[in-house]
Amino acid sequence: MTKYLLLDIDDTIAPQLYRGSDAVEIETWGRGHLAIPRYILDWLKNFSKGNNQSIWWCTDRTNETTQIESQLKLNIQGKLRFDNVPRGVWKKQASIIKFAVEHPKDIVICADNDADLIKVDTLPKNLHLVIPTGTIKALSKEDLNIIDSY
Repeated sequence: MTKYLLLDIDDTIAPQLYRGSDAVEIETWGRGHLAIPRYILDWLKNFSKGNNQSIWWCTDRTNETTQIESQLKLNIQGKLRFDNVPRGVWKKQASIIKFAVEHPKDIVICADNDADLIKVDTLPKNLHLVIPTGTIKALSKEDLNIIDSY
């Protein structure tokens, strides 16, 4: 069994305009300010080294994902695509649910500040949503502990 983490960037691992003393700056080549709090980065590095654990990007900021991976040496396994989005539905919803359905024997965790936009009667039993609760609009240490507990 594998634990998959479907990970967003904005306000999930990188709070908007974050400039805390623990900020790890990402070079965006003029595309705006991007920084990740050190405690999140350290946790991501540990998570990505874990046996049977896999991080997948769940964001449309594809340029930033490449920059984060190369600059911070994160081991990311893939990226979800958001094609053919039905009108009126959160554009990531179908891809997240499809990923969980395609991995029925695994644990799928979606960490995204907008995960509450998923509107379905029932989620796949193996899909867990983690919405950041941190005061800096990012995953808190408690949120990271919840992800670890699955």
